[in-house]
Amino acid sequence: MRTPLFVVALAGSLLIAPAAAQAVPCAVTDTMIKASQAWVTKGTDLKANNWSNANFHTGNIAQVRTTGISNHKTWPWVQANKYLLPVDPANPYAPDPQSSGEAYLAVSFFHPEPEVLQPLRDNLRAQAKTGKFDYWKSPDALAMSLPSFTEVAVRDLDQDLLDYSYRSYRNLKKRTFNQVTGLWSLNVQTNGWAVQGLAKAVLTLPADNPYRADYAKTLRKTAQTLRYLQRHDGFWGSTGKDSAATAMITYAFAAGINAGVLDRATYLPYVQKGWQALQTALDADGLLGWVQARNSWKPASAGDTGGFAVGSFLIAGQQLVRLTPGC
Repeated sequence: MRTPLFVVALAGSLLIAPAAAQAVPCAVTDTMIKASQAWVTKGTDLKANNWSNANFHTGNIAQVRTTGISNHKTWPWVQANKYLLPVDPANPYAPDPQSSGEAYLAVSFFHPEPEVLQPLRDNLRAQAKTGKFDYWKSPDALAMSLPSFTEVAVRDLDQDLLDYSYRSYRNLKKRTFNQVTGLWSLNVQTNGWAVQGLAKAVLTLPADNPYRADYAKTLRKTAQTLRYLQRHDGFWGSTGKDSAATAMITYAFAAGINAGVLDRATYLPYVQKGWQALQTALDADGLLGWVQARNSWKPASAGDTGGFAVGSFLIAGQQLVRLTPGC
């Protein structure tokens, strides 16, 4: 039973032919390689075990699995972390540290040693045993925690983890989701985090899973509004163009199409326009700019960047490859 479920997860989210198998050059994968290399060359605070670097490394592994080209940075980062989550003892089940677990899950495709995922498994199961469902205070928890819970549950056939994370999602949704507009609280980037996490859960879960159906329903509801909030230049943003929000939403729309839960004819133009906008945010070396800080209302500038946004850019590219003829 374990192998079929794991294959479903990989087929939906990560398993894409490497660049060597492509018949023609692909501009999407070329840009992914350039952007990931630019970040590991020019990025800041690269050693920290935090949510921003975790989001980058999740994207970095997506780039490797899509293109077949590695910069050999993620495994050393995971090893330096000793496979641990950056947990605050005073708040051991905060969502942000669990995002490191998603990077460990990604790299475990190449390094399946049990110790790589043991601290993550221990943390998630200990949280589920608390019986408390209010650890997720903000919608960005859907990107920080939900992917780790979902993938560990699918890999381990752990229904308790699936049930727990679904109830946590329902608790969060009751407090922060507007049923009329389909939007989550705070700003556009917060909605980007929410749909990025929901799309990952949809890709990971088997097609007949009832929780997947609910996640997909909510994703569609938010996407219906977000498409009307795309700027004329292709970006999304609360106070101007924001590459982070744009990458997250572009990813979620593309992943939704690939998962069969968003209509291709309706959403592909928004994906393509968002991806083209992101190309304009790359400098000559491929470093992504115009990144608005998380939960900030300060407008971004061309020199503002961040590993978390690069990670979202890379997973957006991974999904776009499947929608681009010749890639």
